[in-house]
This record gives sequence, structure tokens and C-alpha cells, in this order.
Amino acid sequence: MNRQMTGRRDSGYTAGVKRPSANRAISLRGVVGLVLTLLLPPVGLFYLWRQGVFRTRGRLLITSLATLEMIALVVLLTPHQELTPRMPVPAPPVQVTASPTEEVLTALYNSEELVYQSQLEQVKAAGGTERDLMTEEEKLELANDETEAIYATIVYSVYGSEAVYYHATKVCRTQTNGRELTVRDALREGLEPCPNCNPPSVDS
Repeated sequence: MNRQMTGRRDSGYTAGVKRPSANRAISLRGVVGLVLTLLLPPVGLFYLWRQGVFRTRGRLLITSLATLEMIALVVLLTPHQELTPRMPVPAPPVQVTASPTEEVLTALYNSEELVYQSQLEQVKAAGGTERDLMTEEEKLELANDETEAIYATIVYSVYGSEAVYYHATKVCRTQTNGRELTVRDALREGLEPCPNCNPPSVDS
């Protein structure tokens, strides 16, 4: 009756038994479990669940925190390879293999050369020259080249109006020719080729 009036609950404990306090201090096993869970999460969790330290809700909370810790450690300890950005470089278009035109031309040239050499040998055996195998246009072009080469040849003469001939060398017999000019210039001045040293000349 007095218990109902004072509002106390019936605890079921006898007067000589001490009722456990609601704010119990953490036991030594709990401290060891927390330290192990913090330092070595797998070992600490095994210890907590094996020994039954803390209530079920507490163990679940600690397990969740330890799991997050392990994930963070894995992320931090995993080496990250930095990717260097590269600008795409356009590749050159693939070229189709061209036909060996150079080899074909070389083969054709060699065959033509062989035919020409065979004809030249036949002409020389008959007493002819390479000029006999040329066309009229080729002969005319060759004659023009030879004439131009003669016109550009350097010859020599004396200075002044006493010059009559042009010479192939600076000294012709006892005469010293100090003037240097081309055959074209000598012919323009009316000089004639020396009959003694036979310099190059062109028919007028």
C-alpha cells in the first residue's frame, strides 16, 4: 500500500539485494573490444560478438562504424593512378599501296636500252656511228648544242687593232696573247682562227 502511494515500482528484488544501476560503467572487456575494433576492425568485431560485449544494438552500431572505417582505409591505401589527359591526334588516312610504277619504268628503260645497244653494235659493225641511229630532230639538236659549246669556248688574242687571229692558247709560237674572250666575241670582231694552233671555229 505504501509502495503504491509513493509511486515506486515493484522491482522484484529483496531488501538485501542491490538493484543494478541503469548507468553501468563500461567493463574492461568493452574497453578491450573498442580498442581492438578501432585498431584492427575484423579482430575487434570478432571479439565483441564472441564475448557478447554490449547489447545487440550496440554491437550492430559498432559493426557499422567499423565497416565504414575499413572501407575508408581501403580507399585511402589503394594506389590511384593519375590519368594524363591527352588531346586526340587525328591519324593520317591509310594510303592504298600504289602500283610499282618506278619498277615498271625501270624495266621498260632497261629493255629499250638493250635494244638500243644491240642496234648500235650492228651500226658500228657496218662502219657507222651513234649519230646514224638518231632522228633528224635529234641530229639538229645535237648540232646546235655542239655549235653553242664552240661559241662559248674561251680563246685568246692580242690587244688592239693589231689582232687578226684568235688562238687556242695564250702563247702561240713566239706570240703572247694576253686578251681572253669567247669564240663568239672573236667572230663578232672579225677575228679568224689561227692556222697554226687551230682553235675551235664554226662555219659562218
